[in-house]
Amino acid sequence: MTQGGFQVDKEGLSKAIEQLEDARDKARKLSDEAGQMAPGELTAKDKTTGQARDVFRQRLSGPESSLRTAADDIFTKLQEKIDSYKAVLGEYEKAEDSADAATRSTERQS
Repeated sequence: MTQGGFQVDKEGLSKAIEQLEDARDKARKLSDEAGQMAPGELTAKDKTTGQARDVFRQRLSGPESSLRTAADDIFTKLQEKIDSYKAVLGEYEKAEDSADAATRSTERQS
């Protein structure tokens, strides 16, 4: 559709949204999995191994700079892009509906 000199590929944008939603869902799954991962190889009961387990857990699901927080950040950014694309589609659909209504009104008056 062309509106004000711009053309929107609604089908292409819809496909992009589907792909972004798939990537977003994978990021959510990764975040969830990171919270359940454990350093299974680190089974010794000594102090050094215990500290290594703690570091490993922090890198997986700690509150800062972990796999989980990175996946959550990716999820959030993808959701923002999805919302933005959906808003664009909604605006163009409104504009298209308004243009169609104006065309029908003009045709009835003719």
